[in-house]
Amino acid sequence: MTLLVAGGYTVGAYGGWFTGGGHSALASKYGLGADQALSINVVTADGRFVTADMNQNTDLFYALRGGGGSTYGVVTSLVVKAHTSIQVLASTLAFSVGGSNPSVNDIEAFWRGFDLYHAFGTTIVDNGGTAYSYVRRSGSSGFTFTTDIEVPGMSEQELFAFVQPLYDDLNAIGVRVSNPRPTQAANWAATSQGVGGTPRNSRFASRLFPRANFEDEALCVATQQALRESVEAGYLFHGIHMQPTEDVAGYPGNNAVNPAFRTTIMHADLFEFVSLRGLSPPEFNEAHERLDEQMQKWRAVSPDSGAYFNEADVQEPNWQQAFFGSNYERLLEIKRDRDPWGVFYAATTVGSEEWVVVTEDGLPTQNGPLCRAG
Repeated sequence: MTLLVAGGYTVGAYGGWFTGGGHSALASKYGLGADQALSINVVTADGRFVTADMNQNTDLFYALRGGGGSTYGVVTSLVVKAHTSIQVLASTLAFSVGGSNPSVNDIEAFWRGFDLYHAFGTTIVDNGGTAYSYVRRSGSSGFTFTTDIEVPGMSEQELFAFVQPLYDDLNAIGVRVSNPRPTQAANWAATSQGVGGTPRNSRFASRLFPRANFEDEALCVATQQALRESVEAGYLFHGIHMQPTEDVAGYPGNNAVNPAFRTTIMHADLFEFVSLRGLSPPEFNEAHERLDEQMQKWRAVSPDSGAYFNEADVQEPNWQQAFFGSNYERLLEIKRDRDPWGVFYAATTVGSEEWVVVTEDGLPTQNGPLCRAG
C-alpha cells in the first residue's frame, strides 16, 4: 500500500507536517497530508484524551487538518487513508549558461528555457505529477537549472514520452538537452537510510503561485520576471509543482488547509546564503530586508494567494492571511474555545499574536520570556 508522508527524514510523518498542510510527491494525485486523516486522537489543553473525526469533536477535526501545528492539542495517533501501491519514477532535466560546459550559449536563451519549463508545469500537475526545480547562480555570470519531474503510476516508457515535448521545445530555442531514461525517484526510496538533514544557518521564504500566474499571458511574464530577478539578485529559487485541489483531496473534506493551496500549481521557496549566526541585530535585519524586497515582488504578482506555513519566513508580513487565508477567524475561535489559557504556543500559529517573546536584542527568536502582548 501507499501512505502519504513528508519527503524529509527529519520531519515526522504525522506531526506538524499534516497539521500545517503537508505536501509530498503525491500531492497532485491524492492531496495533502491534511487530507489523509480520517480520525485523530489528541490530548487537549484541559488534559482530556479525545477522538476527533467527522462525528465528534468536529471543531478539532477541522482545525488539526491544516490549521497549524503546536496549537490545539497534542496529537498522539491517527487513522489515515491507505492507497493502492504505486510506482514513482523521475525524469531529470538540467541545463546551464556560463561556466566550462554550458548547455546554452546566451543568458536570454537560458531564461527562455526557464519560461518553457514553467509553461509545461500545468501539463505536469494536470496529469497528477509533481516536479522539484532549482535555479541558482553559477560563478560570476552563469546560472544552472535542474528539475526532477515525477508522475505517479507512469512506466519508464510512458514518462520518457511524456516529457519529450518539453525537450523538443528546449532544443528548438537553442537549449541543448537530451531526454534521459527515467530512474527511481530519489524521495521515493530510503536513499539515506533514515538519516535526516543537518541544521542550517540561513533563511528562506515561500509563496503559493496560482494557475493564473502561468496561464494569463501578461501575469505570466510578470511572474517569470519576478522569479528571474530574485535569482539574479543572488538567491536560490526552488519550485515545487503540485495541484492539491479539493477534488483530488476527496473525502472527508472540509479542513483548515490554506485556501491558497487549492488553487496553486507551484509552491516556491527563495533561499538566501547569508550565514545568520553571529550577525549583529542591524546586520540580521538588513539581510532580511534584502530577502523581503525580493519576496515583495513575488507577493505583488500573486496578491490574493499565500505562503506555506511549514516552509516560510517567520517574519512573513500579514502572516494570518498568508498562512491561513479566509480560515483564520474560524480557527481563532476554535483556539480560544479549546485553549483559553494559551497552553500551546508557537510562533505564527493561530492566536500567537496574543503573546510576544521578549528578547534582549529584539531579534525574532524564541530566546526570551513569553509574555502577554501589550
